[in-house]
Amino acid sequence: MTLSSQTVLEPTAYSMMALGSDLWDEHTRPRRSLVRCQTPNGRWPAFIGDDEEGSWATALALIALRNYSENVPAQLKGFRWLLRSAGKESSLLWRWKFQTADRHARFDPNKFGWPWQPRTNSWVVPTAFAILALNQLSCTCDLEDSEQRIRRGIEMLLDRVCPGGGWNAGNGVVYGGALAPHPDDTAIALLALKNHSDEPVVPKSLEWLEGTATTLSAPWSLAWAVLALAAYSRNVRPLVGFLADLVGHIDIQDTATLAVVALALDFERSLILLAS
Repeated sequence: MTLSSQTVLEPTAYSMMALGSDLWDEHTRPRRSLVRCQTPNGRWPAFIGDDEEGSWATALALIALRNYSENVPAQLKGFRWLLRSAGKESSLLWRWKFQTADRHARFDPNKFGWPWQPRTNSWVVPTAFAILALNQLSCTCDLEDSEQRIRRGIEMLLDRVCPGGGWNAGNGVVYGGALAPHPDDTAIALLALKNHSDEPVVPKSLEWLEGTATTLSAPWSLAWAVLALAAYSRNVRPLVGFLADLVGHIDIQDTATLAVVALALDFERSLILLAS
């Protein structure tokens, strides 16, 4: 939860993940608040009072609620909404547009994922979190489309990788020029691709992230890099030590950043929740 009385879903979800399900009492209030944020059709807005049509934060809420069996009905509603959500390039009209009239960005519109908000294009981070959330499903639970949507989201990530490895926020090439990857987008995409390490873009992107991680000084980006590299069994102990020293000398005011740093410092436990 943030320090204000306003419930903002992203820091709330990250904080619940960082606390761990063992701290039941500390979870009770944010968990109830999280469930209250859910709209009747299953989606979660970014914060109370935001667009009631929901947002990418639905996937984060589902990951945060993973270990709470009493919230299964809310989770199933959320999964159903998530499976109905898709980037607007998934529609026939927009697919035709991106294949014929609008060729500024190089991507295959047949390979789509999830948007930040409804009726917008697919982006890397919401697609990656949706895949991570759907990977939690241990049964179909009347969600027969889940495997197909996961495959389509994986295809989208593989299609939009930057030419030199890694991921930008959306596309790897725009107006014929290669875009530079971002460390946090790359790390989150790699977490979603953990079960697809045989894809050539994965080791290439891991190599880029591993080389970049030692240059990072932003706690948010470094924390995500630690989590992704640890998921692929890379030695992150030196990075964890640097991260711990870094946050010991600065005052982090953003709750989401603080929670992600906590996840990285306890990466072995965190990866059980995020990428297993």
